[in-house]
Amino acid sequence: MKEKIKKIKKDVRGITLIALVVTIIVLLILAGIALNLTIGQNGIFSRAQDAANTWRNAEANEQLALGEGADLIDEYLNGNNDNPSTGITTVDNVPIPDGFYYAGGSKDTGLVISDNPADKKEFSEETKTDAVPNTLQGNQFVWVPVETPSNYFIDAEATLSTTATGSEEENKVKTNVYSNLKVREDDKSTYTAGVPGDESSVREPDVLSRYDTDPQYHSTILNFASPKAMAESFVAEYKAMSDSIKKYKGFYIGRYELTANGEKKGASLTNTNWYNLYKACQNVVQDETGIVKSTMIYGVQWDATMDWLKQNEFNTDTDSSSWGNYGSSSKIDTGSDTKYEANGIFDLAGNCREWTQEAYSTSFRVSRRW
Repeated sequence: MKEKIKKIKKDVRGITLIALVVTIIVLLILAGIALNLTIGQNGIFSRAQDAANTWRNAEANEQLALGEGADLIDEYLNGNNDNPSTGITTVDNVPIPDGFYYAGGSKDTGLVISDNPADKKEFSEETKTDAVPNTLQGNQFVWVPVETPSNYFIDAEATLSTTATGSEEENKVKTNVYSNLKVREDDKSTYTAGVPGDESSVREPDVLSRYDTDPQYHSTILNFASPKAMAESFVAEYKAMSDSIKKYKGFYIGRYELTANGEKKGASLTNTNWYNLYKACQNVVQDETGIVKSTMIYGVQWDATMDWLKQNEFNTDTDSSSWGNYGSSSKIDTGSDTKYEANGIFDLAGNCREWTQEAYSTSFRVSRRW
């Protein structure tokens, strides 16, 4: 069967939220970690100053000292396994941020992390092929490798849909990167991938000029002062996500459909609108350091996940009945059966549809289900 896609209005009930994504955010690494480093004795600016002093006091070794300063900057900004102060280590060449623990699996077929130390497991060439338990206690996420990020992003300027009455220049919000979404179709409609601001297509990041401008949504639920502030936040979050994928060659997706307890087994959240679920996704991970950020999944991340599953012989182009729970007349609890697992991720096929951040027309967000 072809992928089942649906345009969902703001308040249609019975549709679940998309699998949560945790993204290691480069911009937040710079803002969160560098801020702390600059005010400590071992801060990057302090150590860079030490390198500069060494250079001043030892002219004969000036090139060595300059090299040391450059190494320090690279060490802090790019991460280093030998320097845990960066907040990120690696397992099987996958970045593991502070506060999370390797819980099983491998990069190729689904490396799982958890935020509960009780779920921690030692990685080895032998243990990485063990089945990841379905009884872990923490919020759990699966690494999705993206070896060629340029396939999924378009680095060009675009102007988002109108965010306030009129078309005054000061109300316009621009982005310098947007999704290279796949053109796809369901039984009745063809979904053309487009540019932010083109309300005849699916696109991201973008706002819905009909509903996102309504204060009950952008203000009451999401606490944005204005539609423009909402649009600016969408652009900043999207830029951080795309930068992260380009840097780390991948991202984390929630192992389960979101439940009342987070990224854990249980009843999937449904019967609420997109705005409440968007907010719920952002509240799953509360990381004061700013190294990680949880968000509702983007359509481009969904596309990348499907491409990765295809490499492991899951048929994401046509029939997913062999790994989806289509036989049930009602939704089941997410994570209830390992038959519905693909590379460590549960219930992508069948069960409930998954919200994304894709905008369509003036009134719809797009949901996915294979």
